[in-house]
Amino acid sequence: MPASSADRSNLAYGNWPQQGTQWVEYTWPSARQVNRIATYWFDDDQGIDLPASCQVQYWNGSGYVPVPGQSTCPVAGNSYNLTTFGTVSTTRLRLAVTARSGFSTGLLEWLAYQP
Repeated sequence: MPASSADRSNLAYGNWPQQGTQWVEYTWPSARQVNRIATYWFDDDQGIDLPASCQVQYWNGSGYVPVPGQSTCPVAGNSYNLTTFGTVSTTRLRLAVTARSGFSTGLLEWLAYQP
């Protein structure tokens, strides 16, 4: 459990100096059912800041599409942010993250849950 969004006691993912929309992805060897995620955003108080927005997408066999019924994808610092959606069965789950102007984005934790 991170102590805060600036916690560096464990590994952190950051895409500095990239800006705009970037993504991270889970890939599984066989289909998994997933219906929610939790994100703990990284903010180093330098070039990596909390994102402006995010969207959960899944591989439907031919391309990435938004998960159905997605709740707001929260971008609050210093806590886990839960996003719920209709259950999907997929081999790939993607989190598209859009940076605030002039910043990059990062993650301390990204968890995917099965129903």
